Amino acid sequence: MTSHARVGRDGGDAGAATVYSTLIAVFLVAACIVVLQVAAVARLQHHVSSSADLAAVAASQAAVSGADACRAARTIAEAKATVLARCDTQQAAVTVAVERSARVWGRELTVRRTARAAPSDYRPAEAGR
Repeated sequence: MTSHARVGRDGGDAGAATVYSTLIAVFLVAACIVVLQVAAVARLQHHVSSSADLAAVAASQAAVSGADACRAARTIAEAKATVLARCDTQQAAVTVAVERSARVWGRELTVRRTARAAPSDYRPAEAGR
């Protein structure tokens, strides 16, 4: 006598593991995509911040040596794949704004950071003098 496994519609939970496994896999993939997008935005913000800091320091050093501070800032910003949006000099103290755009979730995201640098012996001019 041969025994065969009986397959039927007896209301059991046959196949439920497949459904649950598929749902868990979809959830994990979606979670990974979200985490990667958040990490990309954080990386972009860090990149723009470091670019602004470097551009401000380079501009301040250029101003001390008598060179064009904003040109130095622009050179550094472009080398870091960012755009110099603003450059203000006040003696050897330089304030720069740097920005970069990227597509995140199908939308254009622009990150802008401002940095200021001055020599250690810098003393701002007093008002009224």
